[in-house]
Amino acid sequence: MTVKRDNEKVWIDGVKGFDSGHYASSPHGCQATILSALGETLTYDDLVCYSAFAFRVGVHKEMCPSAGHPCCGYMCIGRSNDALLWRVKSFSYKPGEDRAVFEATACAAIRDSIDRGVPVHYGVEEDGLIVGYADEGRRWLCLHPYHKEGKETFWHDEAKGFAGGKWPWSISVWIEPKPVEERLDHRETVLAALQQAVDMWQTEKRGDYYCGDAAYTHWLAWLRGVDAGTVEKPKDGMQGNGWGYDVLLHSRTIANRWLRSQADGFDGEAKKQLLVAADRYHELAEGLIADLKCPWDLALPPHRFGDWTPAIRQDQIRRLEAAREHDRAAIAAIRKALAGLGG
Repeated sequence: MTVKRDNEKVWIDGVKGFDSGHYASSPHGCQATILSALGETLTYDDLVCYSAFAFRVGVHKEMCPSAGHPCCGYMCIGRSNDALLWRVKSFSYKPGEDRAVFEATACAAIRDSIDRGVPVHYGVEEDGLIVGYADEGRRWLCLHPYHKEGKETFWHDEAKGFAGGKWPWSISVWIEPKPVEERLDHRETVLAALQQAVDMWQTEKRGDYYCGDAAYTHWLAWLRGVDAGTVEKPKDGMQGNGWGYDVLLHSRTIANRWLRSQADGFDGEAKKQLLVAADRYHELAEGLIADLKCPWDLALPPHRFGDWTPAIRQDQIRRLEAAREHDRAAIAAIRKALAGLGG
């Protein structure tokens, strides 16, 4: 990447943003974009699978769309953070700190990172990237999946919503590549992800978020309750229903191809069972999107409440019931693979 300057504006040329359809997990999407900009081979698929996000299904008790975020409910971010190939310094304001000193230090770190050609990751409800600066690092040129679908840069102080207008919850500056001895062992990381996949399936709830098999139970009960007229304000849950359906399709599509790519690293029964799990995830994803151009054509957004008929809901119920059976079978295969490896 080339660092360019125009008067006081400095930016990294050539960084490509992303939208939520490409990378549903904005934290992992930001990490993957930085890795790509630095020429590293670790991918988005690796990150969402190392963290086990690709194997999770989560539903908020009130159908809040936050259930589709890796940091809500059963956390799916720690192992992917640890797997990053660079050392990262995080800046998060703590009550009692000198605010002016904190902001000046963070802005200087952002400036120095951009000068080195390394984008900066900032986190709020949904994460984005700082790819340039002005005013010695006090103004930030950004890309964000929820601002023009990640296609256009913007000044953080001129934006609103997830993209900007307020100081981020966290700022992550990538400092330098990790030495080999600090990097995670790939095989151990894969096994840990598979163990977490099993644990998530059998975990009923984390906070206000149902997980695994229990998530399907709650989700299906909500859809049936809408049909029965027992759900108050069903329109309020439509965004969570749609995003949950979209993320499930996104996650299992990745789980399928990633497990196939990893299976050759194992032998015998373990390899066989990982491929069985991959097959099940493939069938699950195919069933969710069959005869649809987009998952939101079935799990309709709130502005299409009037089009959301019982027949559409019954179609989604049927697909989710099938997805649940595929998930159960995939987890059973992963259990067999782990058993054969002593995990």
